[in-house]
Amino acid sequence: MLLGIPKRTLIITAVLAGVLFIYILGDERRGIGGIDVEGSAEPGCQFTVTADVLNVRDGPSTDADVVDKVTRAETVDASSTVRKGFRKLGDQRWAAKEFLTPLPDASCG
Repeated sequence: MLLGIPKRTLIITAVLAGVLFIYILGDERRGIGGIDVEGSAEPGCQFTVTADVLNVRDGPSTDADVVDKVTRAETVDASSTVRKGFRKLGDQRWAAKEFLTPLPDASCG
């Protein structure tokens, strides 16, 4: 016992505090409190899909899970964030940038 608190309770509390700390720091996709700080789709940042069918993935990698599909000539909102050849379309939504062409009046590149 330490300060009248059983050792087991202190260990469990320390482990839970550690898990919470790791969750808050999280991976690079989350910011403080789980809010995406890299930006989701930005106003005026729009692209046309040039692939017949373009996979939208939950991360910037061909290994990431497919969460949606968009088709040729479809217009998508996006952000200026590009990572590993993928453009961020929204929260956990990424597509290969080589198949996205900015609209003529798009405010991002």
